[in-house]
Amino acid sequence: AVALSARPTSGAAYGGQALIDGVLMRGPSHIGVALRTVDGGIAVTSEPITTGPIRRRLTRIPILRGAVVLWETLALGSRWLLRSADVSAGDEERSTGGTGSMIATLAVTILIAVVIFNVLPAIAAAAIVHALGSTELLLERAIDGLLQVGILLGYLAAVGRSSDVDRTYRYHGAEHRAIHALENGEPLTRSALSRWPTAHPRCGTEFLVVVILVSLVAFTTLGRLNPLETVASRIFGIPLVAGLSYEILRLLGKYRTNPIARALAAPGRAVQRITTRLPDDEMHDVAIAALTVAVEAGGESVPAGSERPAWGVLQQEVGTHG
Repeated sequence: AVALSARPTSGAAYGGQALIDGVLMRGPSHIGVALRTVDGGIAVTSEPITTGPIRRRLTRIPILRGAVVLWETLALGSRWLLRSADVSAGDEERSTGGTGSMIATLAVTILIAVVIFNVLPAIAAAAIVHALGSTELLLERAIDGLLQVGILLGYLAAVGRSSDVDRTYRYHGAEHRAIHALENGEPLTRSALSRWPTAHPRCGTEFLVVVILVSLVAFTTLGRLNPLETVASRIFGIPLVAGLSYEILRLLGKYRTNPIARALAAPGRAVQRITTRLPDDEMHDVAIAALTVAVEAGGESVPAGSERPAWGVLQQEVGTHG
């Protein structure tokens, strides 16, 4: 789950993601990662974000930049999610594999997710409307949306019953609190973080809700399609939908104090009640460590008065990821 644009006084943008017993924070030039180790300590590391001229040009183009950022976020997050699982299991030196295998795994995972959360509801909605003897496209899209939301909420709630995912949801809350504190210029301390909500207006969970709403509108414009056309449109249309959703989320974040923007963001904030939970102070420490490392790796300083939890250096990965 990603907070897309927290801004300290320098104007640099930071985002984050919960890991297994850890937090990843992403700045404009570096990421910072902090993981709780089996001995109870905190291990941290940072790495530069690789950019090139083509990538920089793409991220200046509205809509297209959303698809680029989403892919990068998923790839980076997936790699560190696997890495955090190794550290949580007590193996700090295990390799997470190369870029090729990770990209293939991620692509297959995304395809499966699109089929389950987007394609199947569309096909089921068409079947239900046909069984009702109706030809109303708006009814079909309404059922499609209800099925997508129902499947998403059911999945998030079901996996949240696992103790491991429950802890990840709590780290998710700590990550959001740290982002809130930084973007408001507050020191990164346990007490400061505890005053902020666990929900954040630019969370990746909110992004999923926006994707569902945008996809319903976008695919309605295509009219009624046969099953094969439905599958093709949902799979190949997702990058466009993701790009549009990214722009909408940026806009909602920019005007988040506006009553209309708050109303439009309300569904996504509501879903965060499932994916974020109250963290403890040790989780706050991990979020503070990750954000401090990301900020300092980029040549900036955290707000004055910030706490600095004791940490060690995380072993670099064996093998390559690039």
